[in-house]
Amino acid sequence: MKSGVGDIIGKNISQVVVAESSTRPKEQIFLIFSDGTYLELYGDSFNCAGGLNNGDVTDAKQYVEKMNGKILKIYE
Repeated sequence: MKSGVGDIIGKNISQVVVAESSTRPKEQIFLIFSDGTYLELYGDSFNCAGGLNNGDVTDAKQYVEKMNGKILKIYE
């Protein structure tokens, strides 16, 4: 994963754009920030697990480990 994900710490999301295409990338999510920047996430398939969850980074880490996942990076 590119390191740009760490650049969003402290930014305010003002809009979210979700797109799909018959060509690659199949699915895209754009996080639009209030300062006039955006971050694109893309891949073959995105699924939202549901609504917002209560918790912090410790809760997220525990969930990843419970699901046999591996944390690659935490941006502080």
